[in-house]
Amino acid sequence: MAQTVFDMKATDLITEHDQKELDEFFQTLRSPDWVVSSSSKDGLIISWMKNDKSDVLLVKGEMPINVPVKKAFGFISDDNRFEEFMKTVDGMCKSAKLVETLDAKHSVKYASYSLPPPLWPRDFVWEELNTTVPSGGALSIGKSVEHKACPPSTSSFFGSVRGEIAGSGYYIEPCDGADGKCIGHYLVQVDPKGMLPTAAVNLMATDQGKNLRRLKEYLEKEEAVGR
Repeated sequence: MAQTVFDMKATDLITEHDQKELDEFFQTLRSPDWVVSSSSKDGLIISWMKNDKSDVLLVKGEMPINVPVKKAFGFISDDNRFEEFMKTVDGMCKSAKLVETLDAKHSVKYASYSLPPPLWPRDFVWEELNTTVPSGGALSIGKSVEHKACPPSTSSFFGSVRGEIAGSGYYIEPCDGADGKCIGHYLVQVDPKGMLPTAAVNLMATDQGKNLRRLKEYLEKEEAVGR
């Protein structure tokens, strides 16, 4: 059976660059500058924060999930189920694939997304880090990279616009005092590029925060049938 991040120490295979990315991710996730945009009865909280580098908002989703950390993160980080995961949490995802496995914690991945007409599709290539953290949680974060196996489209009519991911990802942490439950966090820092109104970009980013609800529904259904 293939080794998973749960078979390794939190510090295994983590470079200085990785640690910097992790520190920046948690600093952003825990910033006091988040403003709550919506709070639902099912526990989903979506917040936004202004971005110093762009007019595109940062978006964060938080939600309790009634499955253990290992089950939730196991689905998120399973390369064999990557496309299934992406299409489960995001209805705009039309394809996704593992491009390259770098080691047990690092990989390169690709996904393409359909946008409402007349907008062109978007696609992304990113290096992903999947790891546990000393607190008992686990996270999956990615940042855009270039890869020779997935060059940007050069088509003038049927291609996709290559977007940029900046430190986006999922953090799953144990729920205090509640065995078998966890809290999911999803941080969205994405610039879809191309000719899109900023308001439309921010609306789509806010909807991305709802990925956690779709993830919760899927995982709890699996748990209910004993998978």
